[in-house]
Amino acid sequence: MTNKFTNHMVTSLPEEMLAEIVSHTASGSLTDFVNLRLTCKAFLGASNYDRVFEKVSMENVSFVSWRKSERVFQKRCMAARNAEALYRKGMVDCFSRKKPDSGLRCLKTATEKGHVEAIYARGIIFICLGGELREQGLRILSSLDLVKSNKRSSKIIASCRSKTEKILSCMWVYESLAVPKRRDCDRDRDRDRDIGESTNRSSSLEGQAWEASNNIGHCCDSCFWDREATLFCNLLRKYLVTGC
Repeated sequence: MTNKFTNHMVTSLPEEMLAEIVSHTASGSLTDFVNLRLTCKAFLGASNYDRVFEKVSMENVSFVSWRKSERVFQKRCMAARNAEALYRKGMVDCFSRKKPDSGLRCLKTATEKGHVEAIYARGIIFICLGGELREQGLRILSSLDLVKSNKRSSKIIASCRSKTEKILSCMWVYESLAVPKRRDCDRDRDRDRDIGESTNRSSSLEGQAWEASNNIGHCCDSCFWDREATLFCNLLRKYLVTGC
């Protein structure tokens, strides 16, 4: 009785409304999304909308798909312009498939959707490319709004670094980036003098740990992102496949 009544209520709802329910569920959990699709034909039909796959969580899906089912799922998410799927394809295209134009387009679209790690990666790449792109990279990274608090900033940076390392460790890295030219600002030089640091820190960053550091807020934005880009380049070299 209860199941029949519930099924009747579900099937009586417009498919547009069912799609909204599925979309909300999918954005929170891929497992819940799959289970909801299995409950009845109405939800199964409503789950095929692009807006559902645009928002579906990819948290439990491998960064680089080896299984056919995952590749099909990621392709469907890409077609729906899912921000996480775009970010993943962008990173793979840039650093593994040697398709930087395609990769940067994917990262740009993910950035426009507010994907934090895509903003981070695209901004860092532009800084490393230098010239006018460097200034564009700084503008992109400014949208992360790291000035609110050091605690919040550290969490954002730590999350971006963690995501970057996870995806790079899952793929064959064939492309690296040039370490950006070091630029010292007055605040940086004052800090160096106070703590007795060497003025040539580009080499000292070579082995620096890939964790959110305490230097957020102790230098200008430009210098901070130069350091971050150097760490990003070091990580790329760590996973770079040589001799191919």
